[in-house]
Amino acid sequence: MTTSTARKRRPEADPLAEFDLLKDSLGYTLKLAQVRAYEMLYAALGPNAISPARITALSIVATQPGISQSMLADRLRISRPSVVKVVDMLESVGLIERQSGADRRSYALALTPRGQKVLREIQARLRSYEQALTARLTPSERSQLMALLAKVAVS
Repeated sequence: MTTSTARKRRPEADPLAEFDLLKDSLGYTLKLAQVRAYEMLYAALGPNAISPARITALSIVATQPGISQSMLADRLRISRPSVVKVVDMLESVGLIERQSGADRRSYALALTPRGQKVLREIQARLRSYEQALTARLTPSERSQLMALLAKVAVS
């Protein structure tokens, strides 16, 4: 092969090298952010805290007193049998209670006084956690990130 022929031939681009997951994957970057966020969350809440999903369920019940288990499942985006497990657990530790619903087949959910106290304590820790998590963002950047992630999260 002559020198001029060698110059004319360019190596073909390696399709495996074209997509660098560490730099170009939104999914991977979201996963890294999620791992960091959960590490910080568990550190903020402490070793005996209830799970983030259960905290979310408590928050929904607090903001929508009387919500049915079925509606709670919809809001959490989980199945009906799964929400029963969540409600059973929260009820067993005295954080929520089932009350008679609109019909005999459904329950209205409400926080107990203990649930209100625990949720207030959790909210105080979550405020500190949110501040630490977004410490490197301006308020405007935080709002923009929330809006963009909401777009990605819509199914």
